[in-house]
Amino acid sequence: MFLQTPKRHFDEDLARARELLAHARSLAPGVLQDDVLRAAWMMAVGASDAYFSDAYGDLLARTLRAKQLEPAVAIPDRLNNLKVPVIAILRDANSGWRWRMAARELIEEENVLSLEKVKKLFNHFFRDGHKILNTDTIANFITHRDAKSRTFGITGTRYRRLTTSADQNRAKKAAVGHMQDHFEEIFQRRHDCIHNCDRPKIALQGISPEHAGKAIEDIHFLVARCNEAFLAEFPVYLTTLGFGAVTRNRVLQ
Repeated sequence: MFLQTPKRHFDEDLARARELLAHARSLAPGVLQDDVLRAAWMMAVGASDAYFSDAYGDLLARTLRAKQLEPAVAIPDRLNNLKVPVIAILRDANSGWRWRMAARELIEEENVLSLEKVKKLFNHFFRDGHKILNTDTIANFITHRDAKSRTFGITGTRYRRLTTSADQNRAKKAAVGHMQDHFEEIFQRRHDCIHNCDRPKIALQGISPEHAGKAIEDIHFLVARCNEAFLAEFPVYLTTLGFGAVTRNRVLQ
């Protein structure tokens, strides 16, 4: 099943972050507790980075495999113009592994630590009007049962009370901006921890179990909602390109 491995690895890695968080809670307040919390934060952000990289490679590989099975189907120039490593071409042409490795090699130098990068990579696979992480679909995120107002700047209950399209559109635009800023802070904190020991200026940044716990929770929400959207939209993408049911069934397994 497509995306099964990236999501399973994410769940495993996020569980590691939660174990670190639980361990930190058992420690006395101080330097050691703070640094274990920072490790939990970095693990959680790393889990999301790995998920989005692996998920993109998965979808790309399956699209290339579908093209191999049905050469007559036209695919977008963005995919036609990909520079596939020579070693991938030399691998067994009938192997799906060939295309997974080609996709991995294409993105192994990348990281996916911004929502803009997520949109750039994945919205290629979405229909107009269904793009992810923008006003097309943000209402589905805002009103999800697990959504938090800290992520969007508005609660699902308050959003549902908006009665005019104009008010809803303003709320969605504001929510997208709030979400981008929110996750930029989460991702930046990982950068600060790795590159300057969480001391971006002069003073060490404070951290608490509650703060780290909310970051881990929000990363889980982001990846879970995106994964649901990818699962729903990618089969439609293949259908829209013109791939037949037999090909779709083969590449989606």
